[in-house]
Amino acid sequence: MMNEDQAKLLARLSEDYAEALPELQERTPQASVTALLHAVQAQQVRRVLVSHRYWHKAIGEREAPEDRAEDVAAALALLQVARADLEGLEGALLLAARTVSTRTGKPLLTFKKIAAALGIDSEQAAQGRYRRKVGAPNATAIGIDGTP
Repeated sequence: MMNEDQAKLLARLSEDYAEALPELQERTPQASVTALLHAVQAQQVRRVLVSHRYWHKAIGEREAPEDRAEDVAAALALLQVARADLEGLEGALLLAARTVSTRTGKPLLTFKKIAAALGIDSEQAAQGRYRRKVGAPNATAIGIDGTP
């Protein structure tokens, strides 16, 4: 959950980086937290590269972008929000993965396929992750999970 200070930081970064994220600005009044974090990081990478004597010749830029210490601090403060967003997204995607397919009548993905997609070692680990993020994997009584 985003607190008031984090919401202010997000609004400021959304405005400051609107030029870097035009396609996001067209869709929503505020860019996603993770997209903004990437934009701040990219600006800082450019600053570091251009300031290095060998890199500035290679990339063809002479003048380093301005230092934006307050943007880096804001991005660090918003990491917690980004993590929470990703946690919620993971739970929603896991639920979608186990929702019964209208075409086959079986869950969209098996736990084996979920494990492979997440890069974890076993079906049991995927089931444990599902339980932690979504709840019991056998939710057939409410018609969500196709687990037998």
